[in-house]
Amino acid sequence: MDGAPPPEEDFSGIPIGERLVHKNWKARVHGYEALVKVFQATASEDDPAFRPYISNSDLLKKIATDANAVAQEKGLEAILALVEFAGESAARTRDAVIPALVDKCYGSARAGTKTKAIELTLRYVEIDNGGEAVVVRDILSQAGIVFDHSHPQNDLIPGLSAKQPKTVLGTVTALREIISAYGPKVVPPKMVLKNLPKIFGHTDKNVRAEGTGLTQALYTYLGPALQPFLSELKPVQIKELTEGFEALDKESKGQGTGAQTRWTKAQARERQAAAERAEEAEEAGGDGGEPEAAVDPMDFIEAADIMPKVPNNFQEAMGSSKWKDRKEALDALLEVLKATPKVADSDGHGELAKALAKRMSDANIMCVIAAANCIEALAKGVGKSFGRHRASLINPMLERLKERKANVTDAIGSGLDAVFATTTLPEVTEDILNSLKSKNPQVKEGTLKFLNRSLATTRIPPAKDDVKPLSTQLAALLEDSDEKVRTGAAEGLGLTMKIVGERALNPVMESMDDIRKAKVKEAFEKAQVKCKATAAPPPKPPPAAVAPPKKKKAAPPPKPDMVFDDVPPKDSPVAKKPDIIEEMAPPKAKVPARFLKKGPAAAAEKPPAEKSTAPAPAASKKLPPAVTAASAKSAKATPAAATDTFKYKFTPEDADARSSELIPAQIQTDLSDAQWKARLAALEEMSTWLDGELSGDGVESELVFRFLGKKPGWNEKNFQVRV
Repeated sequence: MDGAPPPEEDFSGIPIGERLVHKNWKARVHGYEALVKVFQATASEDDPAFRPYISNSDLLKKIATDANAVAQEKGLEAILALVEFAGESAARTRDAVIPALVDKCYGSARAGTKTKAIELTLRYVEIDNGGEAVVVRDILSQAGIVFDHSHPQNDLIPGLSAKQPKTVLGTVTALREIISAYGPKVVPPKMVLKNLPKIFGHTDKNVRAEGTGLTQALYTYLGPALQPFLSELKPVQIKELTEGFEALDKESKGQGTGAQTRWTKAQARERQAAAERAEEAEEAGGDGGEPEAAVDPMDFIEAADIMPKVPNNFQEAMGSSKWKDRKEALDALLEVLKATPKVADSDGHGELAKALAKRMSDANIMCVIAAANCIEALAKGVGKSFGRHRASLINPMLERLKERKANVTDAIGSGLDAVFATTTLPEVTEDILNSLKSKNPQVKEGTLKFLNRSLATTRIPPAKDDVKPLSTQLAALLEDSDEKVRTGAAEGLGLTMKIVGERALNPVMESMDDIRKAKVKEAFEKAQVKCKATAAPPPKPPPAAVAPPKKKKAAPPPKPDMVFDDVPPKDSPVAKKPDIIEEMAPPKAKVPARFLKKGPAAAAEKPPAEKSTAPAPAASKKLPPAVTAASAKSAKATPAAATDTFKYKFTPEDADARSSELIPAQIQTDLSDAQWKARLAALEEMSTWLDGELSGDGVESELVFRFLGKKPGWNEKNFQVRV
């Protein structure tokens, strides 16, 4: 029988709390949708509307695990809205919600449910601030993967979802999204790295395929430091992953390309504050500060002691007369170092460094190369603390640069660079200077290459006492008979000049002929360094009448420090009101010319000024050029009056009341805004408004001055707004 469909049941009359737990799934959907609207309409993250849900984690868990698939997806939308609009206060619900997502949502057949569950997980990382790794803990624990609860003991925490391949697949996907979006600074990857063998050992091929995506995401951040964690995988899996890494590197999507795309709430606040500081620094003529430091993969790897793994007969083998024995021992040490990307500092490293240094003079170049490779791996693995062994290593390595074979000098050069990364330029300058005096052209050439690489990468400038001997020695090498030495010396001088400034090298440059000067200047122009020049940059002409921004601090008692062309004589009635005059006196800053204009009536009443009656404080301070010029111009155009009734006829209370009526309300509101851009826009709007008002003689200048003295105020901190 045909007819109209039955009307939909109306659930709007039921309270939201009852709808959320209603036995009818449609009522629950209606409740979830209403909840989203409630959260969207809140005024702030502290709105009372959030409290009933933030304090009821069990209800949120029930919503996330709704038995009806359609209602479950709508429920996730409601929780997403809660987390988005309640912010950090909603982080306390994570313990209940994340396990529910892993258990019932990651493996959902509905793509929308799975997508929203992963997005909700990312949101929890955002609001958890400092507890982001705990999100990973919840995921790993629910998925039945090893988690390190505190220190040494690892527990295998069983989870029902671990038996379902779909859930494990969703878990790995969530981990990949978290690592890709937030990076290892927010989510330390140690536990993920430890459990890669379990992921790649799963029986489901889709899980293993998603594990490849997770590993590639890790590779973009960690690079080669990831390799030791793949050692337990099957050889064919290692091969496939390595080929994938190489393909990513060729496409410029490999190691070092990982970049954080989402930020925690705390990070967002820090970034905003940093951006404001950078803007202020740029306005003040600075460079906005240092860029954010790159991720160091070693920060996320546990250091291991290699000394127990070093062959027991290593020192004995180093003294063997057979080069094969020495080579085998060096190769064995290198294998240990390759398997340990982060090496724990040890007292035994001193003897190890000395033994490797002696191999620099080995008659067999294969032993020299192997020893140089060991030095490089050891320096990179130990890090900064290895720098104390530089004295026993650098000289022998520089001396062996006399070798003509490129594979030998390349290996030694890489070893030198690794050692330099653990020390500073001032600490190795003496060794470099001694090596530059060598009579062997290969040693000089190799030393110059090492010096130039060091100058390009150092963040610490040469010691002040080293600049002259270093530049003098480099200048002397410009006369060397070997072209490669001359070229290297010119490059070294250019890099040094880039760091210490041109002025510091003037004494050396004056003694050169024009050809050599040109080569050094060319090298200077091309030089790229990470260390900032210690010499002051060429001064830029400052904007007229702008006080240095650093003079914002410490406000002394306000005094009249600007000369106005309409200051009344001391015996006038207005001059007897010092409180008004002091209120009118701004700090040193450029005063817009329009505010110094006088209406026709005021100009007509102005008789010649009397110098003897000028207020003493106003004449005691030096004025900005623009203000002085404006005052002089105005003085010529309009003679001063004996009594100026235009400027000083309002009391402070009367001036406040009149300016509130005179100046548009929106401008007044925007000038009180915390954002400097809003204040700047308000002043620009006020400028336009004043142009129109001044053309009709409709503005009392005293009211404008007093208003600007309070909003934004003469002590406005932002440079652009102040000008």
